[in-house]
Amino acid sequence: MFKSKKEKEAIENYEKHSNIALECMDLFIQQVEALLNSDWEKIEKIEGIIYEKEKEGDTLRRKNEYLFSEGLLFPADRAIFINLSEQIDKVIDKIQQVSRIVSLRKPSKEAIEFLKESKIMEYLQITKKSVEVLYESAMELLNGNVHKAVEKAHEVEKYESSADDMKLEILRKLYTQEREINDVLSILQIEKIILWIDAISDKAEDASDVIILISAKISL
Repeated sequence: MFKSKKEKEAIENYEKHSNIALECMDLFIQQVEALLNSDWEKIEKIEGIIYEKEKEGDTLRRKNEYLFSEGLLFPADRAIFINLSEQIDKVIDKIQQVSRIVSLRKPSKEAIEFLKESKIMEYLQITKKSVEVLYESAMELLNGNVHKAVEKAHEVEKYESSADDMKLEILRKLYTQEREINDVLSILQIEKIILWIDAISDKAEDASDVIILISAKISL
């Protein structure tokens, strides 16, 4: 599918872009672990690293936009590949946004204890799997393995559904223990963290939907 020098450059950009999403997800998990350990210095340091990586992702997205605007592929195909870049970028954006929420203020001790007792780390691992499988799906697509790309894209949907179930379970627990936390700002902060972690897998699913559309178009 991609044979020219510019086309191969686009593949490399997609791979780098998707890999940044993986790196940011790993960093965010480390940031949440630091939150559970009340290591505020590490929390702020990781937030800064994720911020810089998000900018790297923007640069790669723009590079591919330029490549496609210069005549890469047929006109009818360009928009859908540009959309894939945008959707991958939105995964990184969501990770960066929730990372910033974590670093905005120190939650109360009770709120941190709640997170320790919740399934937050399991929730994060499911979310990470959605990003990992998205990467695998994109690589299969760009290497011409359309059937495998679709298979992986459907797997992303399953992880997104599991993450959604986990989100509801943790939120229910939060709402039943809000009196024990007894700090409105901390409750709102934890709630937003939980919701925006779910948004990461939502964006991964959106990107996987684009992969399915591209795969269907290629198979015509």
